[in-house]
Amino acid sequence: MDSKRKEDILLVGAGLTGLTFCNFLKNSKLKITILDSNPDKFYKEVDNTRYIVLSNTSKKILSKLDLWQDLAKHCSKIENIHISKKNIFGNTIVKAEDENLDSLGYQIPLKTLLNSLYKGIKKSKNINFINEAKAVGLNGERVASVNFIHKNIEKEIYSNSVIFSSGTLEKMFESYFEKKIEKNYEQNAVVCEILTDIYDSTTAFERFTNDGILGVIPRKNNSWTLIYSTNNRETSTIKSLDKQSLKSYFQKLLKSKCGNILQVKNLQFYPLKLQYYPSFSNKNICLIGDAAHTLHPIAGQSFNLTVRDCLEMSTLIEESLTNDDINFIEIFSKFEANRKKEVQRIVRFTDFLASFVHGKSIVKNKFITLSLLSIDMNRNLRTNIIRYLLGVNFSDKLITKMESK
Repeated sequence: MDSKRKEDILLVGAGLTGLTFCNFLKNSKLKITILDSNPDKFYKEVDNTRYIVLSNTSKKILSKLDLWQDLAKHCSKIENIHISKKNIFGNTIVKAEDENLDSLGYQIPLKTLLNSLYKGIKKSKNINFINEAKAVGLNGERVASVNFIHKNIEKEIYSNSVIFSSGTLEKMFESYFEKKIEKNYEQNAVVCEILTDIYDSTTAFERFTNDGILGVIPRKNNSWTLIYSTNNRETSTIKSLDKQSLKSYFQKLLKSKCGNILQVKNLQFYPLKLQYYPSFSNKNICLIGDAAHTLHPIAGQSFNLTVRDCLEMSTLIEESLTNDDINFIEIFSKFEANRKKEVQRIVRFTDFLASFVHGKSIVKNKFITLSLLSIDMNRNLRTNIIRYLLGVNFSDKLITKMESK
């Protein structure tokens, strides 16, 4: 590539965030280059057992991108969420019908979503991929530049704006932003697939235990995703179990809610931390997705929050395309102002659940009991919780504007 060529947008990092963002602008007149550390074949051959949950709001947004028809056949639908606390009185069921929705969300294989997003932009004339490129340096000026290594040669690319979509590159950009806020929960996400004797369920389960929070989300047939956020001590216990003991361990936590556990597969462990930048724009440099915020997975908010970030950013850019000279400094500043409130509220919400509700005490048990009873008896409260989880309370105007186009 000619190092003197000037891009409109330089996106550093592809992945779910970068690919989603570019799908919004794939038919625009903007010159966009993506520096992607992955090879081209990664998206065709990715071997990943993880699943991801899409909210109903994310479904609407992806439908607008003409991606949903292809994705829908790979999704499992979540119509209800059953919430309970082990060994205390009280539980509740949050239902999609309370908000007159077809679903509360959808679970889809991560590799399927990645592949679909990649195919959506790979042939776009205005988007240029530089695969197997390692970004190594950032120079933030009126026209920014990024140094990267490609095929063992260091190069430099210039752009009117730079967007980082991956938190793994923070050493490059952290000096341009206010110090990020971090919190180590001293917890781990224990993630696995369980097979049971119940088929095609549409109910997910959220269960509070004395040692953590257990989420079980239905896949297709008799398969489920199990995510258990638990302390380090309990994590060590789980790691020490053999296959039969592991089945018994999770069966004891779940009882009969998902039926009898037949098999536990693909057991993985991830440390849990909260990380976010209070400010995520600086002149013509901006952070989006994981680069801006990494949340506790308890409410399944991270990627769904990112999808709304991408919609807002692309909307602001498209509204500016009528000008001959697009002012990215102004766009990024407005983007931060528009998105900061939702990001902070989601951070507080997930942090409260991960910090206060996690663990055991008489006060916590009483609080959870009263909360579950209140939710179960108050339809308006259940509806507001649904709208909060789906991002509707934050995104009414954004979605309305998108659907009016």
